[in-house]
Amino acid sequence: MRKAVWITLFVALVLVNLAAEGLAYFGVAYIPMFYRLVLVLGITVIAAVFAGAFVLVGHLEKERPLSGRVRDTIGADRAEADGDDEDGRGEAD
Repeated sequence: MRKAVWITLFVALVLVNLAAEGLAYFGVAYIPMFYRLVLVLGITVIAAVFAGAFVLVGHLEKERPLSGRVRDTIGADRAEADGDDEDGRGEAD
């Protein structure tokens, strides 16, 4: 995640300054340095939030139950597991 944030910081720094200089050269608008920094930091913070969410979702997909047994769960799984014997496999026919 740190790499993504650093890369985003440098890319945003370059692109925002290039866009601001292009506007100043080809147009009549000048963007002061304070607003450029605000844009760069805003882009970096938004990228950090999305990178953190991506990491959390990646870890969430790897999550598994601690016990590994259906008998220990609550809710819809519990209703299906009422016929289980002690090892949680159900009745053998």
